[in-house]
Amino acid sequence: MVKQSKVYQVEEIKTQLQGSKSAALVDYQGLDAGQITTLREEIKENGGTMEVIKNTLLQRAFEKLGITLPEKLTGPTALVCCEEDEISPLKSVEKSRKANEKPEFKYGVYQNKLLSLDKLKTLLTLPSKDQLYANFLAGLQNPLQRLVQSLKFNQTKLVLTLKAASQKAN
Repeated sequence: MVKQSKVYQVEEIKTQLQGSKSAALVDYQGLDAGQITTLREEIKENGGTMEVIKNTLLQRAFEKLGITLPEKLTGPTALVCCEEDEISPLKSVEKSRKANEKPEFKYGVYQNKLLSLDKLKTLLTLPSKDQLYANFLAGLQNPLQRLVQSLKFNQTKLVLTLKAASQKAN
């Protein structure tokens, strides 16, 4: 008999996955409690959540979304959901992986599509949304600064010429 609480949990996971911009399944085994707490705090600061969920519940939630995992999930699995930025919380996981050699990514999800590890790593190499905005604004600002300088050039040249002429006259 199916427990109603598990049905609710599967629906909550499904809703959480639908509401997130991207997500990843992570094997966190090998991290101690302090490292997991630090990782969760970093993920939360970057606009995401990390939650440990049973593999069977995760698989059922993915099936309800129409995503079939290539193989059955094994070992401890945490779901990292990105609510604000598509990449920043996942970069926190990658940063922790580089520092501690754990956690390992299992799968990634972007726009309700399953990502392979190669595609997920490609996604992680992209700059964050804030960095992209900064680069875009800097690109817009440079031509505008040149335009202002070129418009001021003739006025500045005229003022300097008049100043030099007045100094010669004195």
